[in-house]
Amino acid sequence: MEKLIEELNIVSEVSDQESKNSDTLETLSQTVGLVPNVNKNDNIIQGGVVGGGALLTTIITYAMTGDTTQALIASLGALIVLGLFSGLILMVVGWVRTMRKVKK
Repeated sequence: MEKLIEELNIVSEVSDQESKNSDTLETLSQTVGLVPNVNKNDNIIQGGVVGGGALLTTIITYAMTGDTTQALIASLGALIVLGLFSGLILMVVGWVRTMRKVKK
């Protein structure tokens, strides 16, 4: 019985350490910038904005030109520009979140 309790304590300590590591990684990614974001909600929103923007760009370009190649090139350009722009915005949002945490 004592061995079981000891093993449960070890599992609890490991779980606590993993939670602390996750919080540390999130704080690091929000403070430093240019580090991959681990916030699930941010990544879902960024993916939707980038994917939706690229799809909208493709549709508009195809409607204006009627050329599939130009529409695909515009889509690729939109993926790059929107990915970089949304990444910069998330970096600033991360800094603001970190400043709010520090003030508390």
